[in-house]
Amino acid sequence: MNIHYRDAQKNNCPLLAEYIYYASDGVLEYLFKGILPGMTVTQLLTHGLQDEKRYNSYKDITVAEYNQKIVGMIQSYSSIHHRIDDEMKSFLPGERLEKLKEFYNSRVDNSLLINAMFVDQKFRRKGIGNTFISLARKKAKSLDFDKLSLFVLSDNVTAQKVYHSNGFKIIKEIDFKDAAKINHRNGIYLMACDI
Repeated sequence: MNIHYRDAQKNNCPLLAEYIYYASDGVLEYLFKGILPGMTVTQLLTHGLQDEKRYNSYKDITVAEYNQKIVGMIQSYSSIHHRIDDEMKSFLPGERLEKLKEFYNSRVDNSLLINAMFVDQKFRRKGIGNTFISLARKKAKSLDFDKLSLFVLSDNVTAQKVYHSNGFKIIKEIDFKDAAKINHRNGIYLMACDI
């Protein structure tokens, strides 16, 4: 199977927003649902991805293509951005942020954070995830980071196998504190590996 990897382009943002939404498995739905009437969560995400001035725009995404169709993506940026900032406080309800406070207060210093990784179900178990992690390692080295880090739902055993096989270890367990409508009752793991 001939998979091609490339930098994301602005016109890819609607699909990338869907993939990031799926990868969050309920977390983004919980945070953003109903924030702007008439806009879906994926529309909000699309708008954010298109803003090239943001640290988490489409410019921080690599995609995997098969027959010129995007079948996967990885988004990564400095872990310093993983926090509740003033923009989030002004945009999101305080009670939602409070439920995820421990999550946003947890990070691995001097690491490149893999914020989202998603592979279309038909293309899983074909090495795309491993290639994405390899590409993230190269990016981290070029930016002088010491580590890669990521968050994974504690019941997402399939993803954890990929991460463990690439040297990631669990650094911290984070409880959702009944963060409600998230699709998972258990918590989330912060994982990291050396470059």
